[in-house]
Amino acid sequence: MIDAEYCRRKAEALLTEAAHAVNMKERGRLIDEAMHWHSLALDAHEHRDGRINDNGDEDGLKARG
Repeated sequence: MIDAEYCRRKAEALLTEAAHAVNMKERGRLIDEAMHWHSLALDAHEHRDGRINDNGDEDGLKARG
């Protein structure tokens, strides 16, 4: 399972790479990918254990009936 800190570091690395990219298309792709990892980091941060919800538990299914 991926944790919030890993996702945050991945996003930062991609933004650093984007800052050095000469090709604007590649820069845009790297920024989009960084935003994806940033969103995952935010999602993981919202969970009590700091990990992304892998939907492996069945609690949500039981609650819905």
